[in-house]
Amino acid sequence: MRFLRAHLLSDITSVRLTATDLAGAEDANQRSRALLDGIASAPMGPRGRQLWLEMLLRTLIAGSDLLRRTGRLDEALACLDEAALRLPEFDDPDGLRSSELGLNRVHLLMDRAEWGAAEDQASALLSTTPTTAVETVPRLLVALGLICSSTGRFDAAEDYFARAEDHFRAIGDTGGERTLLAHRAYAAMHRGELGLAERLFAEASAFFERQRWFGDLAVCEQARAFLAGRRGDALGAEDLLAASLSRFERLGASIAAADTMLLGAQHAYDRGDIDEMKRLAQSARDVYQEREVYERCAQVDLMLARTLEDNLSRTDHGDHERRSVDTALALALPAALALEAARYDFTTAHARSQWLQLADEAMQLVFRLAIRRQDQGLLFELAEHRCAGASLALDHPSPARPSDGTTSVFPSAAMKSYGPPERTEGSMTLGGVAAEAAASVGLRVAPPPKVRMSAQSGPGRVALQEYIAAAEFRYRRRIVHEEEVPFWITDDMTSRPVVQVRLADAGDLFMT
Repeated sequence: MRFLRAHLLSDITSVRLTATDLAGAEDANQRSRALLDGIASAPMGPRGRQLWLEMLLRTLIAGSDLLRRTGRLDEALACLDEAALRLPEFDDPDGLRSSELGLNRVHLLMDRAEWGAAEDQASALLSTTPTTAVETVPRLLVALGLICSSTGRFDAAEDYFARAEDHFRAIGDTGGERTLLAHRAYAAMHRGELGLAERLFAEASAFFERQRWFGDLAVCEQARAFLAGRRGDALGAEDLLAASLSRFERLGASIAAADTMLLGAQHAYDRGDIDEMKRLAQSARDVYQEREVYERCAQVDLMLARTLEDNLSRTDHGDHERRSVDTALALALPAALALEAARYDFTTAHARSQWLQLADEAMQLVFRLAIRRQDQGLLFELAEHRCAGASLALDHPSPARPSDGTTSVFPSAAMKSYGPPERTEGSMTLGGVAAEAAASVGLRVAPPPKVRMSAQSGPGRVALQEYIAAAEFRYRRRIVHEEEVPFWITDDMTSRPVVQVRLADAGDLFMT
């Protein structure tokens, strides 16, 4: 009886998760787990033991999903790790539970914004998941589509979405088909097709509201608020933001609520409410910091640096200008370094080149601030660091811009890229050729080395060392490789003629 009750509670957990009743799902999940633990040592025979293990795995995986949605990412990972320890005991000939466990790890990596690792794992899982896993396969395809949209690979994203749609249709999963509306809207928004995105989000919102899927509805409201702000409907944007934030807070979805706060901060700045902008941005950053979503922390810091630069251009800071520029640089430079370093998470050169567009824009902000400060030493070190990881492609295309010239500040994964590079016939550069070669063999590369400066800059000094240390501390990411390359000719090189090509990056394939 206790086992049957645990089974029913596990089913109730699944239903409540689908309906985004996270509090109810957590209660049912905990009660199911307590009942299963209570009979763990009861005599049940081999078949009974397998049924108990299957139910335990279901409960752990559902618990992980629940914890992930409410932003408790470390606890979610602990659940998945416990399930992985139990999995070898379970007779899983078709690999269904194994693939389900893998899918949840992919979702967790996506929530942590570890896009390279998420793509690697999802691709490997898709190739090994049996076709009998009729629910896991389309959701893996959706995950890969979202990862591709988030890194500017929109054709690949649509291919994954189309394949997922075929699978959903084959198994009669109407809900799965309808959720693709929101995913396609997300991709359209970041391709710059704002009208199409708005229409698709509105259609998806109507479906989610009818089904009472309030978590998905809140995501759509968040995106529609961004789109309303872009077309100048400030009042509509505020209403949608308030609705989205209220839903996320009721659900306990802290990271999603923080994303809405970040978008609200941008709206507050646009209407001149600096205090509200700072309050919302800091509240969002506190959540990201607590949940260890460090890349989002970098996005907040960059947004604050951009708004400070904009404010410096609009108003006279007088005697405080130098301090304001220093503050903006202290925010922008470590964040830009972290975003630049994130590209090495990806296996393919194309994904890395898409990510580089955001890093380049962040670095352009840093150079503007260094020039405003008239800091020749910093400019010199910036150039040295950039040369240590520069691409040989001579004609980097400019990122696609919104038609009104404003910068897109949507607080989600897909803000990382601004559209695929445009290439005309016959214009492929050396960097482009190498990038294609790197993509074809799936090379992965390391961050650039430290650039050791001359003794005149200080004993043992590395270019940008204070900012690199700040970035590694704030965002928990390696910025440079442990190896060093000298900027200056050293004593051991003076006894013979030396020609040094100091680190050329041909589509991310480092050479010296």
